[in-house]
Amino acid sequence: MSKSARLKVARVPVARLSPRQADDMWELYASYYQNVSRDRFDRDLAGKQCVFLGVERASGRVRAFSTARFYAVRHAGRRVGVYFSGDTMVHPDFWGGHVLQRRIVPALLGWRLRHPFRRAYWHLTCNGYRTLLTLANSFPEYWPHPERPLPEWEKELIDRISRDQFGSAWRPDEGVVRDDALLKGGVAPFTPEVRALPAVRLFLERNPGYLHGDELSMIGRVNAGFFLRVARKLLPSSRSRRSRGTRRRAIVTRHAADGPRC
Repeated sequence: MSKSARLKVARVPVARLSPRQADDMWELYASYYQNVSRDRFDRDLAGKQCVFLGVERASGRVRAFSTARFYAVRHAGRRVGVYFSGDTMVHPDFWGGHVLQRRIVPALLGWRLRHPFRRAYWHLTCNGYRTLLTLANSFPEYWPHPERPLPEWEKELIDRISRDQFGSAWRPDEGVVRDDALLKGGVAPFTPEVRALPAVRLFLERNPGYLHGDELSMIGRVNAGFFLRVARKLLPSSRSRRSRGTRRRAIVTRHAADGPRC
């Protein structure tokens, strides 16, 4: 059974999380980070709208989750949609299976279809390279970018939404959020091969304080190019099945109707 088939992933409003699910989420989060507390984790969770929750079918335990907030802001005279993804954790047994993306992307598509004329961006913060590379590999347009200058419009948007989200922890001159939650040793180490990647080099230049927990604030444009690129990543298994004669259609919009609203 594939990794994605072993998990049932659903969008769950934060208010409807069971105590056991919240406990599982905290346990998974604390397995990756040091210098963190349950109180702080719970406060951060309470500020989100929903969680993309991956529950292992065999055990009923939470093995993956991504906290989320969908909202809109007025920036430079126009209304802009923002999807902020907060804490995102996947148990090592399920790495590499795109287990959360398979549910998040259709939700984003539904959100975009409801607001087709509104610019939309995915906002996240990075203090490790796994999140960074997910952004770089998924978005044709993202910022900061290793080879393209940061446009003034997007620079001001990053400042606006980061200030709103993080308050005094936001450092606009540096483009980072001050934090002290540290990845545990051995989690996603910056090997020489990883450091050679252009996106990672940019991260290390812009966020030298990552060793102390600082996070680089980044955005990706949620547009047709994003959905096409992600579809190519998520559907190889479907192409393989078709080549063996099983003519199943893979439809990215399957869950679009029940996506989050802002």
